[in-house]
Amino acid sequence: MELALRQVGRNLIISFVGRVDLEGDTSLAFKDRLKALIADGNVHVIVDLGNVGFLDSQGLGALISGLKVLRQVEGSFVLTNLSESVEAVLRITRLIRVLDIQPTVDDALRSLARQPLAAGKGT
Repeated sequence: MELALRQVGRNLIISFVGRVDLEGDTSLAFKDRLKALIADGNVHVIVDLGNVGFLDSQGLGALISGLKVLRQVEGSFVLTNLSESVEAVLRITRLIRVLDIQPTVDDALRSLARQPLAAGKGT
């Protein structure tokens, strides 16, 4: 699994390079990489799921793990570009109500720009 990282202001955009299913070992690798990126001070994260064709329970766990860690540091976690199958999984599990989902990366950037900086988090 290869990730493309792009910093736009205070926001880190994470995109998957090439088609990927977020399951099994791929999910675990993504979860570990996401935690490391957050530990490096990236507290406003946008995950572009445009190249993710399938999401299983481990993939869901990786996303929820990122959300929990970012909430602890008063950060932001936004998902974008959901495929129909990924959106269906999020609807079935009702996580669509918990996660911040925007249609595109640009929409996510606009959404995050409207949010005030958390106290003491000058990132």
